[in-house]
Amino acid sequence: MSLMSCEETRQTFSSYIDDCVSLPARVTIDDHLDRCPDCRSEVADLRSLTRSLSSMTRPKPPVDLADTISDLLTIEAAARQAVKPSLSVRVARFLEPRVMPYTVGSFASVILFFLMFTALRPHFVALREAALRNNGGSVIMVSTYQQPQYDLYQPVSQQDFADSRAPFGEQSPSLNPGGALAALTRAYSHPHASYYGDGDADADDMIVVTDVFSNGSASLADVVQPPRDKRMLDEFESALRQSAAFVPASFDRRPDTMRVVITLGPKVQVDSRNF
Repeated sequence: MSLMSCEETRQTFSSYIDDCVSLPARVTIDDHLDRCPDCRSEVADLRSLTRSLSSMTRPKPPVDLADTISDLLTIEAAARQAVKPSLSVRVARFLEPRVMPYTVGSFASVILFFLMFTALRPHFVALREAALRNNGGSVIMVSTYQQPQYDLYQPVSQQDFADSRAPFGEQSPSLNPGGALAALTRAYSHPHASYYGDGDADADDMIVVTDVFSNGSASLADVVQPPRDKRMLDEFESALRQSAAFVPASFDRRPDTMRVVITLGPKVQVDSRNF
């Protein structure tokens, strides 16, 4: 038989006095009480208190308690009916559980649309410019050949060519006159050049988006209108890899990095975008 400590025994006093413990537990508690006068005295006090409480009479409620409660409830109901909410409050209470889910959904849809439009806006702008060009629309373009006094078929330095385009260099980067891209554009813009396909020069324009960096090098970013003959695009990418396509940014006094839209065909044009 295991012996219980005083702390363990005190935790069982309430159940012990109410005779709600098992027989083995009662035997163990009795054994502890026989040996511990403190716990035995505490049990005696609890039993005396229990007997005193049980001998107390229960007070009776007032006879008119039910009537008093009924009267108070009637007064409260009358007060609530007397103070009616305004029409706007009643309408708001009516619409709140019905309109709130649709309001939250609409607000979330507006935010989602705004985020998608912001992400796709550069592509929309490029496609719009391509469509306007194809439809004969007016698109503000800056040609790389705006200064006729310089002939790209004759040797000219990068600095001289950039100086000749000084009013436009900040918005549209100048081609490197000795670069592979300039040679390619001369081939397409020469009035006697032969073209792929049936010889219709205007039938196979291509529109591309190119990133131009501070040292004049460039890389293909996107193809807005691919050419019918894929060799044009291959030659364009090859020209970008062979040499710097544009003059350094310091020559044009332009930002170090620009995004340009290039139309390659009988008329080579560049539309610039800073970012």
